[in-house]
Amino acid sequence: MVALLPGLPLWFFLTALLYAMVGFGGGSTYTALLAMSDTQVWRIPMMALLCNITVVAIGSWLAIYRRGFDWRAALPFFITSVPMAFLGGLVPLRDATYLTLLAVSLLLAGLQLLLSQTKPAADNTQHQTAIALGVGAGLGLLSGMVGIGGGIFLAPILFRLRWAKDIASLCSVFILVNSVAGLAGQLAKHGPTVVPDILSVSAPLVVAVAIGGLLGGRVLLERVSHKRMRQGTACLIIFVALRLLWQVY
Repeated sequence: MVALLPGLPLWFFLTALLYAMVGFGGGSTYTALLAMSDTQVWRIPMMALLCNITVVAIGSWLAIYRRGFDWRAALPFFITSVPMAFLGGLVPLRDATYLTLLAVSLLLAGLQLLLSQTKPAADNTQHQTAIALGVGAGLGLLSGMVGIGGGIFLAPILFRLRWAKDIASLCSVFILVNSVAGLAGQLAKHGPTVVPDILSVSAPLVVAVAIGGLLGGRVLLERVSHKRMRQGTACLIIFVALRLLWQVY
């Protein structure tokens, strides 16, 4: 059995609600929350990726069918990220190695949230396929290994490159395809016998994020400051990262 933090489904619901509003899945925060609970390390990436898929599937549907998704701009990222996410899921990691990699990833993600811009600059930079292929490969590998979708790292990169007009849409689909590939790799590594276990343990969390993602994808909470949300989430992620590093070392 897995001893989860009290009220964990509520925290997952709130995470999905807030992240879905800006096109993210919340994988970095899910892994942070699971790491703070008594969840076994090998379960964390699969549970986080499953919740990620649930949330961004809604955002991706809205992006593709309602906002006219730019496949031409996104394709170079997907070409390398999807196979690398699958390979990342296959990589065997010791608990200490995984927790260290997770802590460093969370620390970087938290700093990205604190330092990221609120609005992208004008899209006036010519697309460079080589950059997209490299970024996709690196973020895909990290996504599969750690259990995050990679959108929290992709968005600041797109901002700085002035790459896409609708960054939220691109990040939603990017997170979805990488989470699916990463989860496939994780399941291939552990074997099909873990599927009932993961589904059973994750069920209340998946229901919570599904509701949060649906509301977040459709409702804009005007009274909530996105800057404050970003800062609060960043502080939580950084705190968990430092706590993990202290725990491991």
